Amino acid sequence: MSEYGSDVELTLPIHVDHDIEIDEDGVSSIVSFIYIGDNEDPLETRVDLEGVADGLCEDYGDLNGYQHLYSVAHEFTRLSERLRESAMRIEDTPAYIDDLFNLSDD
Repeated sequence: MSEYGSDVELTLPIHVDHDIEIDEDGVSSIVSFIYIGDNEDPLETRVDLEGVADGLCEDYGDLNGYQHLYSVAHEFTRLSERLRESAMRIEDTPAYIDDLFNLSDD
């Protein structure tokens, strides 16, 4: 890096949305959509969820960090149950059942 550079401070509005996607190969990714200013076309970044878990195991895989691993695992279990319950509630709705078995009066 050059010694003759100067620092610049940028201030701009940024909005970030996050999602979890699973591709056709079964690879789960955390996907972040970054909206800068009023631009409606986001920048997109993906992080392999398994890589995040591997990093956690590496960073906290010792006597000082194992409790953090338990905490994160507990949160994933709690959230997986919440997602499963939501999916089951939708699957059990009359509208879904009507659509599944073509029971509409059309």
